[in-house]
Amino acid sequence: MTKCWLYALVAVSLLSACSDPSNIIHESSEKSESSLQIDNCTLASPCAGQKGIALWYDQATIVGEEAFTIELSVPQGTQIVSAVLSGEQMNMGYIPVFFKQNLDMRYSAQAMVGLCTQALMQWRLTVTMLDVNSKKYEQVFPLYVSQ
Repeated sequence: MTKCWLYALVAVSLLSACSDPSNIIHESSEKSESSLQIDNCTLASPCAGQKGIALWYDQATIVGEEAFTIELSVPQGTQIVSAVLSGEQMNMGYIPVFFKQNLDMRYSAQAMVGLCTQALMQWRLTVTMLDVNSKKYEQVFPLYVSQ
């Protein structure tokens, strides 16, 4: 009889100490969903780089496996050597980005990135350039992609 009371006491204490797991999951998912709303650089709010470089994407929210446009404005005399997208938190390989000159010192490129298991993926766009003195330098810009 004592064993039955002991098991009953343990069961009651365990049940009263546990909360509803669906509430915990729901509350944490609400917090994580709200933190996933990260806007990319746009024309209204471009990313400012060193030496007068500005970069923006054609949309604030970029969805994986959908094409988007990258715009880049550089100072007079700057040459773009190369550009590549790479995953910040995941190994998705390197995606080359090919800029074409639109206007005087303004370039654009079409790009697309893949998806993985994360709801929000952070990518890095690395642009290698030559300044007016032919000195090579790199500028890194963030890119956030959602599913």
